[in-house]
Amino acid sequence: MIVARSPGSDVPFMLLTNLAVENIADAKCVLRYYCRRWECEEGIQFLKEQVNLEAIRTFRRTAICRLVLLAMLVMFYLAWLWEKHFLLAERLIDYAQVLPDKVEFMHYRLLTGLTHILNACFYLRMALL
Repeated sequence: MIVARSPGSDVPFMLLTNLAVENIADAKCVLRYYCRRWECEEGIQFLKEQVNLEAIRTFRRTAICRLVLLAMLVMFYLAWLWEKHFLLAERLIDYAQVLPDKVEFMHYRLLTGLTHILNACFYLRMALL
């Protein structure tokens, strides 16, 4: 068992593991595994919510695979944007202020900001036509 604290929090949490933890380095390694696993879980949840995968009623495997591929490409684009163009990503997040401050998974904020900008561009273009 590992007892740790999140940065900025005094509340400890416990992780149960079947890995051998004999020193601090082992504990940090297990925590890194846990954080990576949690990021994967958040990514899957993001895909399910944003694409509404559970509401799609198709039985063709190829259609589902294409939809998931497209959603993952959007997710990878948002991650790339966060890593390589941080200032632009910060501006997109500013447009997503409708979301609560507690959202830690930045893909939600980035996608919301990008959606606001694309909608504004679309409606502006429609008004000019």
